[in-house]
Amino acid sequence: MAAKILPIETLQQLFRYDPDTGNIYWISQGRGKIKKKPAGTIVQAGYVGILIDNKRYYAHRIAWALHHGKHPELHLDHINGIRTDNRIANLREANDMQNARNAKKPINNTSGYTGVSYCKQTNKWRPFIKVNRKSISFGRFTNIEDAVRARKEAEIRYFGEWRKQDENLR
Repeated sequence: MAAKILPIETLQQLFRYDPDTGNIYWISQGRGKIKKKPAGTIVQAGYVGILIDNKRYYAHRIAWALHHGKHPELHLDHINGIRTDNRIANLREANDMQNARNAKKPINNTSGYTGVSYCKQTNKWRPFIKVNRKSISFGRFTNIEDAVRARKEAEIRYFGEWRKQDENLR
């Protein structure tokens, strides 16, 4: 689904953005608008949502538009994975695959680490990574620490700057 877009001029009339804190403030006060508090609330997906004329807009997309003077053409990725951290230094445009690389650990993960699973047939840990929709395995390991290390090395090799920034891959 395409993101809702308001003209940049409208956003500039409504909001002030602080790129160092990532906070967006209403310029004028009124019903539900408080100038001194950051605009918006945390919505179900974990992002900050701001209501404008009874329509929800994501704060990170507004922040990008206000800072750069144009709307993002792609997804916006929160580099540190914190969906409420809308500092401009924490936002970057990303295509579908890049955005997925920095995603949270799946809810059905049982090892506690992204890209590491336990193989019951061999009683060993198996690190894997998906590249261009293809799963690549990096052997089997007796202890999980070696499997996590192999996965981290694969992330550096295949994902570069788009790898998950968390040192533990959790």
